[in-house]
Amino acid sequence: IPMKAVLTIFLFLYIFITNTSLSQSVRINFIRYKQIEYNVYSEKWSPWPNAWNQSGAHAIIQHIYDDMYKVSIYGYDGDLIASTTCTFDSDVSVKKRISQDDPYLNCYSDTNGDQIWTSVVSLQSLIDNVEGWKQDNAQLYLWVFSTDTPFAFVLE
Repeated sequence: IPMKAVLTIFLFLYIFITNTSLSQSVRINFIRYKQIEYNVYSEKWSPWPNAWNQSGAHAIIQHIYDDMYKVSIYGYDGDLIASTTCTFDSDVSVKKRISQDDPYLNCYSDTNGDQIWTSVVSLQSLIDNVEGWKQDNAQLYLWVFSTDTPFAFVLE
């Protein structure tokens, strides 16, 4: 095979891989959020506040393969708040859909036990069409249990 043909094949492969990986991630901009913390002494979560806070935060969601996603959440200043590589967890999803009375809840877990929940949308539906984030009641929950003081965000 001539060298020019080999280089052409590699160029096409590079373009294909680059375009495929770029099309497998999305950015979600959050308008508002609520935050709670877990009190390790009382072994209880603080209640969700009634009022929302303004947010300039955003998330980058990347589809890795199958039901695995990398979700990175950044604050209004661009600093990384949390990043997790998580997998859809059908057992937790079924339990949480019942306990939270939310048939549209999707739960994803990582190896540290941290979780990402989505309501109304799934991570895959956002990868397929990020405009789905504009649906009423679309939310993303971040549950971080792997720190000394566990915390959670709900973001819209």
